[in-house]
Amino acid sequence: MELPLLSIIIPVYNAEKTIGRAILSVIEQTEVDFELLLVNDGSTDNSLAVMTQFAEMNPRIKLFSRPNEGVSGARNFGIEQAKGKFISFLDADDYYAENGLGSFMKELDDHTQLVIYGYDIVYDTKTIECSPPVKPSLSFTEKESFRDYCLLLIEDEIINAPWNKVYLKSYLLEHQILFPADLDMGEDLKFNLDVLKDVQYVKVIPKPLVNYTVKKGAGLVSKFRANRLELRYMLMMELKKLIFTWGKLDKTEALIDRMLMRDIMAFFMDFYKQNCPYKSAERREIAGVILKQEEIREIIMRHQPDDFITKLLKIILITYNSRLILLSAKILNIGRGFR
Repeated sequence: MELPLLSIIIPVYNAEKTIGRAILSVIEQTEVDFELLLVNDGSTDNSLAVMTQFAEMNPRIKLFSRPNEGVSGARNFGIEQAKGKFISFLDADDYYAENGLGSFMKELDDHTQLVIYGYDIVYDTKTIECSPPVKPSLSFTEKESFRDYCLLLIEDEIINAPWNKVYLKSYLLEHQILFPADLDMGEDLKFNLDVLKDVQYVKVIPKPLVNYTVKKGAGLVSKFRANRLELRYMLMMELKKLIFTWGKLDKTEALIDRMLMRDIMAFFMDFYKQNCPYKSAERREIAGVILKQEEIREIIMRHQPDDFITKLLKIILITYNSRLILLSAKILNIGRGFR
């Protein structure tokens, strides 16, 4: 039996309202020879029933059901089961553009290790925003030329997600690249940093081929993570280390500082998520501890703002005033809820 060209992996946890749309968007990729791997990650709603109906009607759909281990474990299981030459990931609440994959999959050769394409952001209000534009269609066959270009992708944060990419399966296996099951945040970026370390043959598609959905007010109710800043700092240091090995750190150190500045403020904003367990006094105490850390102060002092928002952000943070910073974070978080 001939093996499929592409294995599409969808990890599913309690997505009964959206998984049907995601599956249909895959089935409608009529110009692509694919298999669809649905990995049920211990769902407690009707997701499994919805997926079973689709799997019974379409032989290209393979359904697996496992105890809940998180998205990384589900994706890694999908990689192990994949029979395709290439692998792509899709989240259960996202969906492909019509024949988006067919626009380029047939053009991939045996050397292509990575494909990167754009995406649209779809809100509950049905408004659509384009992601930062992926630059003109390009093909890279040398590591050095791609690394120069990759710095632009880092700045636009195009590299973070796995669902706007196609990966050569043999490249993942050869370099033993899997999603880190020990991380509950930033696992996508860590995976892609591992991919970027040695990648050489890359194609860039300048079109939004996947729709990334965001629920209104999702920032207010998403999971509160007390270790968010620690994890982001660790990932930014991984990114910094990677770029250093490329010999290009002088071009991106300011960028990494800017990303960390946003992360610092985002951490304080998280105190105002609905499921944050800390009261006002505890928030001020934790903020005070964070603001006393030497590496945090170094980032704040070193950062050179280049627009009004980041200048204002630095002015607020450089006061090291817990009350002022938390008040600003509360206001920003309210604004996030109206997105």
